[in-house]
Amino acid sequence: MSGAPLPPIVCFSNLDWDYLRYRKQHLMERIARTTPVVYVNPPRALKWKQPSRWGAVTEVAPGVRVYEPPVFPGIRHGSWLKAVNYRVIAAALRDLLPPGTKPLLWIYSPHAEPFTELLDAGLVVYDMADDYAVPTGAVLRDRAEARELDTLARLERVLLARADVVFAVSQPLHDKAVAGGARYVRLLPNGCDIERYADREGPRRGSRPIIGYVGTVAPRFDVELVCELARLRPAWSFEIVGPVTPHVALPPDPPANLHWVGEMPYAEVPSTIRRFDAGILPLREIDYAYKSSPIQVFDYLAAGKPVVSSPIAQFEAWPSLVTTARGAAGFATALDEALGFDCAEQQELRHQFARGHSWEARAASALETIAAA
Repeated sequence: MSGAPLPPIVCFSNLDWDYLRYRKQHLMERIARTTPVVYVNPPRALKWKQPSRWGAVTEVAPGVRVYEPPVFPGIRHGSWLKAVNYRVIAAALRDLLPPGTKPLLWIYSPHAEPFTELLDAGLVVYDMADDYAVPTGAVLRDRAEARELDTLARLERVLLARADVVFAVSQPLHDKAVAGGARYVRLLPNGCDIERYADREGPRRGSRPIIGYVGTVAPRFDVELVCELARLRPAWSFEIVGPVTPHVALPPDPPANLHWVGEMPYAEVPSTIRRFDAGILPLREIDYAYKSSPIQVFDYLAAGKPVVSSPIAQFEAWPSLVTTARGAAGFATALDEALGFDCAEQQELRHQFARGHSWEARAASALETIAAA
């Protein structure tokens, strides 16, 4: 941007603003302190059944407006209809911007690639928060998922060539972007809302340790591993906090010490994590998980908790902070050691590490990168 003022941002997300708190909301809230943001909820096919919401514009934070786009019936099956629908959305978005504006497009979903032309963007940022071209679970669910992955891979190739700046949450995704021909790629991992963890307790050391997970129970989550882990440590309590997605089947007869808590308000997450003796990240050993940057681990560390995780590329550089384990037996052994060696000094080290990975720091880094592009 060569020192020029940052233009308004139009952010095309793959998740509705009010679904769960992810990278998208954290970054946009903070970047909106510098320039206005229009956050576009994804035009998912089933939203054609909700015409009363079409065109709604809601201010959700200072400088952030959320736009709910119209969705024509049948766009999933008609490319020409989808193209017309996108033109209607683009026209509505232009009306939300000052006349003659060339906005900065901040794209999370490759499906938004056509808007780089429809909105005459001044700058295009592609934020690679996940590897969209690989299955999100252990296996492909069906042919429809296979077709969707092919589509995302094709659109991503175009987007990598078009983007002025590409942010990647992990080194494997950074390498993928470079190999895909992206011109300007920078590593930008996830972070944490550090001030929510200013009040911390020392190690609990209760008679019945609480091992916890906070996050979505999605196809990448290893349900079988958690069930077996709970059976291996019957004297411990395991709490799985977060919504369960439709493609995940929970066991009908889980161990008595394994509790599926379900979704809870975002404001209650810090107090929930403070009750844990340790945080876990039990994911399937698949490319989608390995290349990710799991937000909850930053939260565990901010709360000072020991962490045991399935293999994740990002954590390979943090062996003193995140213990990597494989299988239920590996998790059990790693947790034995983590609980045995936990202390107030280790808690403070974890918290201070997380402080260096705040969302404020991530947003500032992103803005510096864009300014230099």
